Amino acid sequence: MIKFERNTELDIAMKNLILSMVDVNDYITSILDYTEKVLTPQKEKELIKILKKYHVPYDGLKYDLKILTENPYYKEIKLDSVYSETVRYEKATIKKRTLIPMNFHKPMGKYLFHQHPIGYFDTDIDLPVLKEGSNKVWMSPAISEIESMGDGIEKGHGKCMTMGLGIGVLPYLWLLKDEVESVTIVELNQDVIDLFEKYIRPQFKTDKKLEVIHGNAFDYYNEEFLNQFDYVYVDFWESTEDGLEFYTKLMEKKINFPHMDFWIEDSMLYDLKYIIAPYLYTVYEGKDIIDFISSIDVDSKKFAKKVNRYFKTRNDVIRTEDELLNLIHDKDVLREILGQ
Repeated sequence: MIKFERNTELDIAMKNLILSMVDVNDYITSILDYTEKVLTPQKEKELIKILKKYHVPYDGLKYDLKILTENPYYKEIKLDSVYSETVRYEKATIKKRTLIPMNFHKPMGKYLFHQHPIGYFDTDIDLPVLKEGSNKVWMSPAISEIESMGDGIEKGHGKCMTMGLGIGVLPYLWLLKDEVESVTIVELNQDVIDLFEKYIRPQFKTDKKLEVIHGNAFDYYNEEFLNQFDYVYVDFWESTEDGLEFYTKLMEKKINFPHMDFWIEDSMLYDLKYIIAPYLYTVYEGKDIIDFISSIDVDSKKFAKKVNRYFKTRNDVIRTEDELLNLIHDKDVLREILGQ
């Protein structure tokens, strides 16, 4: 079982960890009344005060529309309303001055405070969206989508593969790169594939090889298949809410493929960190681990059990803040925990 040396440095670090969790919860609660709503000048002033209170950096809440309109996918791919039995393309209008997420997780400081950049456009903007099921928006070329897959776009080279088709934003941006030779996609929903092939693929301004495989991502998540590619980007979940569950199942397969990334991985792992930090604090204070796990909500309990199983295998003694933070932030550690 992992152990801690009780000292002043760790006392302070532990308190700062827990305080950062409290602060981020308070911050998110404070801005909920503003998000997805039209931001009046008075409301904007109020929101800026909140951002300043929590030291959240911002260069102004109004975003330049060019970061969207100059994106190649947004400029070149046009979609009208198209329906099938399970999915459909529609146009969605974001009203001017509506406060929306502009990206996913952005850490602030060395503890657990983080923020999701927010802002608005000063004019109405139309976006094509993919909807599945009961009117659920699954994918659109929104700023938050494009920005959050920025690393995946940049790293794409050679033979690329992604799991999850959506409306084909990532594949198209990959295919426009000189460094990319071909793109392969694994997609579960045949209706999504059919609509893509009929309405979107013909608009792609490229002759490079593009293959869409109808199949389950979990069936193709194996070393034999992955080793065919130079870079893999996994993106078949909707958000962090369902993403951590799917991501965990992938980690349990214990696949070692170095050239692979996962959409919004950092955001999903922060949900795990919010379990690890109080768990380690419980160990540090010498309190009962069983009581801690019992106090966790039902959806998170299985992750708490994974955390416990992992740290029971560790025999090291943590003496410094850096060693503590490494336990919480090291991606290899976090992936190993989920793979338990």
